Amino acid sequence: MVSSQRVLSIFDILGPIMIGPSSNHTAGAVRIGKIARMIFGEEPNLVKLYFYGSLAETYRGHMTDAAVIAGLLGMEIDDPKIQDSLLIAKQRQIKIEIYTQLISDKNPNTIELELKSKSYSIKINAVSIGGGEIVVSKIDEFDVDISGNRDMVLIILRKEKIKLIEKVQQMLGENLIFTETIPGNSGYLVFFYIENVISQSKLESIINIKEIDFIRIIKSLYSYKLKDDRPLFTTINEMLLIAKNNKKSLPQVIIEYESKRSGLKEKVIRNGIEQIWKTMKEEINQGLFMDNRLIGGLMDGKDAKRLYHALREKKLICGRPLSLAVARAIACGEVNASMGRVVAAPTAGAVGVIPSVILTVAEKLGSKKKDIIDALLVAAGIGLVIAYKAPISGAMGGCQSEVGVASAMAAAGIVQLAGGNAEQITHAMSMALKNLFGLVCDTVAGPVEVPCIKRNVIGVANAFAVADMALVGIKSIIPPDEVIDALKNIQTLMPMELRDTTLGGLGITDTAKKLKKQWLKRIK
Repeated sequence: MVSSQRVLSIFDILGPIMIGPSSNHTAGAVRIGKIARMIFGEEPNLVKLYFYGSLAETYRGHMTDAAVIAGLLGMEIDDPKIQDSLLIAKQRQIKIEIYTQLISDKNPNTIELELKSKSYSIKINAVSIGGGEIVVSKIDEFDVDISGNRDMVLIILRKEKIKLIEKVQQMLGENLIFTETIPGNSGYLVFFYIENVISQSKLESIINIKEIDFIRIIKSLYSYKLKDDRPLFTTINEMLLIAKNNKKSLPQVIIEYESKRSGLKEKVIRNGIEQIWKTMKEEINQGLFMDNRLIGGLMDGKDAKRLYHALREKKLICGRPLSLAVARAIACGEVNASMGRVVAAPTAGAVGVIPSVILTVAEKLGSKKKDIIDALLVAAGIGLVIAYKAPISGAMGGCQSEVGVASAMAAAGIVQLAGGNAEQITHAMSMALKNLFGLVCDTVAGPVEVPCIKRNVIGVANAFAVADMALVGIKSIIPPDEVIDALKNIQTLMPMELRDTTLGGLGITDTAKKLKKQWLKRIK
């Protein structure tokens, strides 16, 4: 079982910048493929993929098979060629076999790979744990726990040879952070976690040690590495106390969290958030003003334009800020469903909530760039705490884990932009999150289109409403940290059929069944 208690970066919560449609089943799958390629060490000629539970039903619509292969081919998560990876693999004469098992006790985000070449084969088990994050849990017979957020040297020994391990440690010198030895049935797997990737000459020196049967360099999948796995805070209350006791703003506390976690300086962190903001605005413009062809074809990809044009002609009932934010949220969803370049915030399924809300409120208030970055930092900080306790994956906990969490983050961002205090920010988060408790993930057919895109809209409206409530002093009777505990409880109680399987809710309506048949026929 993969624990949700992981020390994420703010760039995991406001990110990754990726090609849609799913941060969990597309971006995460690319990363699984990429780290599997590093472990395997060469291009395979046979790839066997095994999908379970949710993925067994949705892997086609989420392009998971193409994403894993893209990673194996060395592509990054924002490479537009991801959708062509299966064709590229065929051209390279890589044989691909896919096996599915719907009813399973495995984590529904499990991806198992069996890779073969002329020289040898290897089996790798991995789990995509939400928002593009991954964990490798098994390499052949060895039970491991690799998140891909550190550089390492991996070796396999037939016997545990302390002197040999010490020799490698000495060769790595000050670059070595720590060593982990994992026993198996026929030998030992040893990880040497290192500060920076070693040189080719150093690698060759280690390779030349006769007793080593297997050696690989595993590079971090991220530009920001895990430097310190002791988080500055793990609860809302701790975050507030740090701010109060040190007389610092929430944005500053969140920057300090990231500096401690990833070793990044404040300027680098702010520049990173600014790049995310730039990408968010680009995806909104792409959705509103460019053609977007949804990969599932369940809709025409023009709903955002319809709303935007009606808004300009003053035909809509709601006020301008809400209507504009709704149009922008749908625009982001349509870009994501078209395999466009988007920011997972905190997931691709909830891609439209935070960008549309923050941009619209910032325009209304005349906010400066620094204010917008501070608001995004606060949103990320809220997301960090939620994700530490509860999964942010529809397959693990329904759409409350995606749109619900995004709405809570967006509400916190609005209050920050509007000049609210730290307590008001956390009460906005609490009210937004609990308002969407029980929101299911009942995907139609498989693509991230119905009801995913329109469901972002409720996250937008909810964020606006609770932000106003919090700004006038209305509070959540249940404290923020207890609200997050309640989310985790509901996620656990939610039936499998309502967690991104196409087997419940809208997914089993007569129309959904017809659409699924049409969709599967089109892609065969």
